[in-house]
Amino acid sequence: MKWITGGTLSAVTLPHGFGLDSDLHRLLRSRPAAGALRWVETSLGTCVFDVEALEGGNSSAVHRLTMDGPPSPVILRCYVRDWVRDEPEIPFNEALALSLRAGHPEIPAPRLLASDPAGTVGGVPMTLMTAVSGAVVWNPSDLDGWLRGLADLAERIHRLPVSPSLSDWRPYRPEDVPPPWTRYPRAWETALAAYHGPRPAADRVFLHRDFHPGNVLWTGGEITGVVDWTATCAGPPEEDIAHCRANLARHHDLATADRFLRMWLAAAGRTAYDPYYDLVTVVSMVSPEVPDDGIDRFVAAAAAQLR
Repeated sequence: MKWITGGTLSAVTLPHGFGLDSDLHRLLRSRPAAGALRWVETSLGTCVFDVEALEGGNSSAVHRLTMDGPPSPVILRCYVRDWVRDEPEIPFNEALALSLRAGHPEIPAPRLLASDPAGTVGGVPMTLMTAVSGAVVWNPSDLDGWLRGLADLAERIHRLPVSPSLSDWRPYRPEDVPPPWTRYPRAWETALAAYHGPRPAADRVFLHRDFHPGNVLWTGGEITGVVDWTATCAGPPEEDIAHCRANLARHHDLATADRFLRMWLAAAGRTAYDPYYDLVTVVSMVSPEVPDDGIDRFVAAAAAQLR
């Protein structure tokens, strides 16, 4: 059994966090500071027996800690990168999201054990949570069953009660758009215009906000965990769907992303989907240095639907 919070190697491409430069690898994968481990032991009333750095993410240091008493294992996230200074609300948001999810066993997710979102104890913000079992799956043997599981999971998340404490969804700022490697510059210009234009009327539901296969764990063909709730907010359900679709188009193809959409529409009892969300989602997902044919085709298809 694996206990993880991020991606594993994909046969198609490398998920988030692999290929880190040496300095970043050292920052994220080194043993947590002694003060952080003492905080864990004080919070749980038991001693750390073993520490394992988890691969996958590149925004924070995530370690699995084996304790000499229950609960064990547990997951420690330390926000050691400088970006958290510009977004200090993120560690608070993770603790809030895990707290709001508690009491809803239909969504298998970590349970919050302790948090130091201001970094008053260890010098950096920290979140301590239970581990959930399972492994990330990007290339399933049963593609339709896998996609249907993702679609049903998204619908269950969106049915969670929306707390007034949740922040409102806003699209992430565009990066280098159009990217220099694109074959469809006009499609990217359409995406940029959508980002700067009016937002369509939409429902306001509980959003994971980083919903994609790399944050869903499976065991024996069943979903056993949903991780990485740092960006949770309230907004249109289509945002989660667009984010997942973009990742499916990137790792598989557009046809797979479209199959997922049809399954979600059926699960949600909907008949229509606005390609606006595909467009405003991908403008923040590109790199000028790394060509991405899957995302390029995805943008072209979404832009074509607006013409």
